[in-house]
Amino acid sequence: MVTVRLKSQQDVNLDLVQFNMNRRHFLLTAGIAGLTASHNNISFGVNYDNNPNFKPNENSVIYLFLNGGPTHIETFNPIPNATTDRRSITGSLPTKVVGMDLGGLWNNLSNHADKFAIVRSFAHNDPNHESAVHWMMTGERTTPNSPPKWPSYGSVILGQYGTNNKQGLPNYVKLSPIQYDAAAWMGTKYMGYGASGEGVRDLILKDEQRFKSRLKMLDIVEKSGKLDQSMAKSWTELRQQAVSVLVGKASEAFIIEKDPEYETYKKDQLGKDILIAIRLVEKGVKFVTINYAGWDMHQNLLDGLKSKIPPLDHYLSKYFESATKRQLNHKNMLVMSGDFGRTPKINKDGGRDHWPSLIPLLIANDSYNMGRIIGTSDANAERADQNPFEPEDLKWTIFDHMGINKNADWYSIENRPMMFVKET
Repeated sequence: MVTVRLKSQQDVNLDLVQFNMNRRHFLLTAGIAGLTASHNNISFGVNYDNNPNFKPNENSVIYLFLNGGPTHIETFNPIPNATTDRRSITGSLPTKVVGMDLGGLWNNLSNHADKFAIVRSFAHNDPNHESAVHWMMTGERTTPNSPPKWPSYGSVILGQYGTNNKQGLPNYVKLSPIQYDAAAWMGTKYMGYGASGEGVRDLILKDEQRFKSRLKMLDIVEKSGKLDQSMAKSWTELRQQAVSVLVGKASEAFIIEKDPEYETYKKDQLGKDILIAIRLVEKGVKFVTINYAGWDMHQNLLDGLKSKIPPLDHYLSKYFESATKRQLNHKNMLVMSGDFGRTPKINKDGGRDHWPSLIPLLIANDSYNMGRIIGTSDANAERADQNPFEPEDLKWTIFDHMGINKNADWYSIENRPMMFVKET
């Protein structure tokens, strides 16, 4: 049950004590203690019991991943009072939310600040791209150059809601691949449906009869017993997910040219991906990932940001307009983050290097208290000052939104009981 009430300063102090007692936290409940901007100081409290039963709902998540490690300073923490070698090189922009300044290239997003929350104390301690991505995609740590240790958020959600929804669409759709976006010990059945580039174009059947005859041939081969049975089972399960999309009306979600807002999103691939994601969650898909890569800016930071931020700024603004128009703003949670942040000090090549001690994070969903800053950083945006949060906290937030209890477990492909959340 979610309860809402106004909080006194005494309540805030009690929250801080409780937070220190219980490190893992539902992220959107805790922003009040590190708050620098809010509307009416409303906070949410979540009452968990120990019942691991799954509680399905109508919600969904679009996870927009800024692969490569986006700078936290030129995005959501411009520190305008810092020295010139540290503060945002794009300047800063005020928003309609007092105290929530953004980097200077977010001209459109700044007009929608009441629609999202930003976290200025989000961090981990891994500066390696590969293992940092694993942490961000699964909410659990691993070591560099190791195989996937934990299932991705989407795979867990797929396991709870089923591989396909009532309209035949996979409940986990990957519009562009991201390392560690698969199922690990849950098995290939739950790896999600890859629908990037050519995969989207292939969703349109040119000859249905020929397609069905080829399916019959595949059935004959599989039943001949010449394939490894475990491999055949995994392949069959994945194929059934794809076929249900192809032969039904589910593929219509990917035909964005018919959408009334197509002209708004058609200019480049990011816009098209965001429109597809909107259409998918409209049709009941539970988790969609978009990979907007290219943020590893060790050199020429300003040129890189001028290339990456304006399209993102434009389409995020359009997303908020579309989500409201289509009444998705209370059901769908938009999450945007990346591998890690960038060094507070500009390097000799005019870039910023890897910095996991602060990471930009934006969350948007009107069922929660938006238009606020969660947590604070120190004066140079080097580390969290109040209310530090980690990927595990984001994991709990996503799972709570989707009705997945933190104490739920799963029998792995090796028939071992595994917990979806390692730390409780």
